[in-house]
Amino acid sequence: MKVPLRWFFLPLLLLPLILILYLSVVSAWVYPSLWEGGLSVERWKYLFDESNHLRKSFGLSLFISIGISLTSTIFGFCFSAYLSLSQSLVSWYRIAFFPYLIAPVSFAALLQYYFVRFNLNGSLAGVWLAQLLFILPFSVIIFSSFWSRNTIDLYRQGLILGADPRVAFIRIVWPLAKPWFVFSLILCFLASWFEYGITGLIGVGKVRTLTIDTMLYVNESNLFQAALASCLLVLPVLLILLTGYFASRKISLRQ
Repeated sequence: MKVPLRWFFLPLLLLPLILILYLSVVSAWVYPSLWEGGLSVERWKYLFDESNHLRKSFGLSLFISIGISLTSTIFGFCFSAYLSLSQSLVSWYRIAFFPYLIAPVSFAALLQYYFVRFNLNGSLAGVWLAQLLFILPFSVIIFSSFWSRNTIDLYRQGLILGADPRVAFIRIVWPLAKPWFVFSLILCFLASWFEYGITGLIGVGKVRTLTIDTMLYVNESNLFQAALASCLLVLPVLLILLTGYFASRKISLRQ
């Protein structure tokens, strides 16, 4: 049953991607004549123009998401290690769930007063910090599962047997932590990449990320530009999925 189900659900998953790709290259679309509009790649060609704002917003989103992903993962690992190795601080993990008890827009509204007071509202630094405050706890939660009793006992056993803390980390903890680092990097990147509420409220329209531009085109009923922006929006996700697929295939072939 797995193969028939796969061929049933695959078109359903691909249909939205095919639709936005088609709308990004069609010159006109008048309902119900779906296929009478001529095809053109002019919109895609214009992406490479230096004056194209969509290209700039794509680069800005990429810059923010990569930076947030790296920062959240590194600090999330360090904070979770400190909390897990200090038994008296384990209860502090509960604080990491606070940003996810409310909507991102509500979380941004709670922060907005302080961002206005310190002149961070409407700036790239403000959006960066607001996203970091929202996504960093997510990384801490991810690594809290890594720091299990077994991992802590292995690290402490290495110390008892005479290993230097640095050597114990490199030889024992790091090989176990690498898959979790990759997992955290990907999830934090996607959380920042698709973030809209915090960026819209703290950025007040001045920080034009790709999600902001996409929703702007949708609100303007600019169907073709919205489709083009949506294609760019899902591009990193497709690359991550393809990379994961080929990596898993390569591992399975080795085994």
